[in-house]
Amino acid sequence: MLAIHASTHSPLSARDRLVHAAVELFATRGFQAIGLRDLAGHVGLQAGSLYHHIENKQCLLFELIESALSDLLIITRRRMKGARTPAERVRRFVHAFVSFTLNDRHRLILVTREFVNLDEVHQQHADKLKRAHHALLNEIIAEQREPKSQPNAETGLITHAVMGMLYGQLHWNELEMSEQHLTELLTGCVMRMIASSKEDVR
Repeated sequence: MLAIHASTHSPLSARDRLVHAAVELFATRGFQAIGLRDLAGHVGLQAGSLYHHIENKQCLLFELIESALSDLLIITRRRMKGARTPAERVRRFVHAFVSFTLNDRHRLILVTREFVNLDEVHQQHADKLKRAHHALLNEIIAEQREPKSQPNAETGLITHAVMGMLYGQLHWNELEMSEQHLTELLTGCVMRMIASSKEDVR
C-alpha cells in the first residue's frame, strides 16, 4: 500500500513526491491527460528515472485507487468500533466518509472518475474493496431497518442510494459547512430514507 501521508519530520522521498504529484495531477487534469514526462517534470526527475519507482502509469493509478479504498475501509471500520446502536453505526459510517472526502478529496476523485481507466484485472481487485465497503453499509442499514434481519433487495437499493449521495459530495463545491454539520445533515438524510422504507413495508 502506498504511503500517501508522509511524516512531517522527514523530507519526502522521490517516491513520495511522485505519489503526491500523481494524485494531484490525475485528479485535477485527468489520468489520460497526464503523461510520465508531466509527472517527472512536476517532481524534478528525468522521465526515464520514474521506472525506478513505478512499473508503469497504469500500475501507479491502480496503487493510488487501491490505497484510497483500503484507507477508507480501514478508517470506517476503526471509527465504527464501540458504536452501540444501529443508528450510531449509521452516523459513524457517514462521518468516516465525510471526513475522508474533506481530507482526501483528490484520492476519492480518482476512485470515482478514474476507475474506468484501470484495466480489467486491476478493476476486479479494486472492486473487491469497493464491495467490502458497500457490504458494511448494507449490513448497517439492514440492522437499522429491522434488528437481526438480513440484507435484502430493498436494503440493497437504499445502500446504493446512500453511497451515491456520499460520493456525490465531491460535486457540492458551493457548500461550505463544517465536518460535523455535514455529517449530521447526511446522517439525517440516510435515517429518513431508512424510516421511509420501513413505512412502505407496513
